[in-house]
Amino acid sequence: MKHPDDHNFTFCEPDKESTPPSGRREERDSEYRRRILSAAQSLLETNDIESVTMHQIAKESGVGQGTLYRRYTHIGDVCSDLIKSTTMQFIDKLEAKYAAGSSEEESGMKRLSACIHEVIDFVDVNVSLLSVISSMHADKRGFSIHKKPFFVRLRNILVPLLNHAIQHGEIEDIDVTLTVNTILISVFPEQYLYHKDVLGYSKAKFTDGICRLFVKGI
Repeated sequence: MKHPDDHNFTFCEPDKESTPPSGRREERDSEYRRRILSAAQSLLETNDIESVTMHQIAKESGVGQGTLYRRYTHIGDVCSDLIKSTTMQFIDKLEAKYAAGSSEEESGMKRLSACIHEVIDFVDVNVSLLSVISSMHADKRGFSIHKKPFFVRLRNILVPLLNHAIQHGEIEDIDVTLTVNTILISVFPEQYLYHKDVLGYSKAKFTDGICRLFVKGI
């Protein structure tokens, strides 16, 4: 996903940022990344993704365009890094909250329902960015959503919840792998956007429908 201003940038443009001693390079790179992603997030909260440019991100972040382009080829790369950072923080939180054994006394199905609600809330907030990143990779040969870290880590959170429910007699024995894969595919951005934008579903109606199928219905 590129913008016209991407091509107008001259790569030999002098970079105003001076090079720090090698010992500070990692700290400097981390700070630049933080500023760039923070600026991108701020711009995306008030603008459509298609209208945000590399020039705007450089200006908003206070980072020179040379510095920005050395890290990201185009706006799509910035979005990929932003959503990667955002999703990993989200998954870290879910793993800590729903870790196997963390709430053994609580119903597995109740925790499954709560987790599904949190995933859909996350998708709703980030759906535009998630769908753009998904479309960037969808046509790549060999691409499989089931192998992506976000999918794998979510699956590893949900599987123990269903296994717990089976082991404690909350539900009958079912194909846990197929069920979890189907849940995740059902709540991913493309499905959510289709139901929301094309079929007119609200987030609440969509969430209730998913839980009716995969929590109350099994």
